[in-house]
Amino acid sequence: METILVPTDFSPAADNAADYAVELAKYFDARIILVNAYALPPASYEVGFSVEIISAMQKGSAEQLSALKQQLLSKNKYLTIECETEIGAPYDVIEDASKKYNADLIVMGIVGKAGKLKEHLIGSSAVSVARHIEIPTFIIPENVKYNRIHKISFACDMEKTEETDLIYIAKYFSKMFDAELEIVNVEKPQEEISYEKAETSVCIERKLDTINHKTVYVTENEVAKGLENYFNEHTTDVVMLNPKKHNIFHNLFKESVTKELSFHLRKPLLAIH
Repeated sequence: METILVPTDFSPAADNAADYAVELAKYFDARIILVNAYALPPASYEVGFSVEIISAMQKGSAEQLSALKQQLLSKNKYLTIECETEIGAPYDVIEDASKKYNADLIVMGIVGKAGKLKEHLIGSSAVSVARHIEIPTFIIPENVKYNRIHKISFACDMEKTEETDLIYIAKYFSKMFDAELEIVNVEKPQEEISYEKAETSVCIERKLDTINHKTVYVTENEVAKGLENYFNEHTTDVVMLNPKKHNIFHNLFKESVTKELSFHLRKPLLAIH
C-alpha cells in the first residue's frame, strides 16, 4: 500500500475518516491524497457563471484542503500529504483522482443516524465508490475510531466464491495486518447445504490453511439483519464484503439494504473486488 485516497466534503464524518486514514498511512508508510470535489450552484441562462466565481470556489476548496492537511500533519509531521481539488460530481472526481494518483486504497466517511436526506447525500457517494471503483474502499461510520486491526470478518457467500480471487484478496489483507480472518456466511432457516456450498467450503479451507482463520454460519432470512445482529454481538475490527453480483452481496448494495448496514453497523466496512 503506497497511496491512500481520502475524499472529503469537510464534514465531521469526512474528518473522522481522514483521521482513520492517517493511522492506515502510518501503518503502511503510505502517502495520503486529500480530494475535494466542488460543484457550482444552479445558474440561470441569463447570469451563468463568471471566471471569478469559479476561481473563488476553487480557491475556497484549496484553502480548506490545505487547512485539513495541516490539521493531519499536526498529528504526525512525517506524513506525506498531497491535495487535489476539482470541479465536478464527487464520484467522477474521485474516479479521476484514483487513476491519476494510482491509488491502492480509498477511505471515505459516512454519517450515522442523521436523517434520510443527509444519509442520501453523503452515503450515496461512499456506496457508489465502493460498488463501482475497483479499488479496495474503507467506509468509516461517523465517530468510529481506528483500532489496531487484529480481526477481519469477510461476509462471504458459499457459492462459487472459489471461482473468484476474493478469498486470496481477503487472505492478502489478513496477512498485511497480521489479523485473524473470519468467514461469515448468512443462511436462511432450514436451508440445505448444497454440493456447491460444501465444495466451496472445502476450497476456502484449503486456500486459508496457512493463516489464522475460522468460518461462522449465521441463520437469518435477511442478510443485512443477520450480519448486523451477529456483529453487534461479536467483536471484529473490520467487516469485509464484495459488492459484485457473483456474490450474495449484490443484494446488499441495493440502496436500502446497504444503508441499513452502513449506517447502523458501527464497524469499518472494507469493500473488495
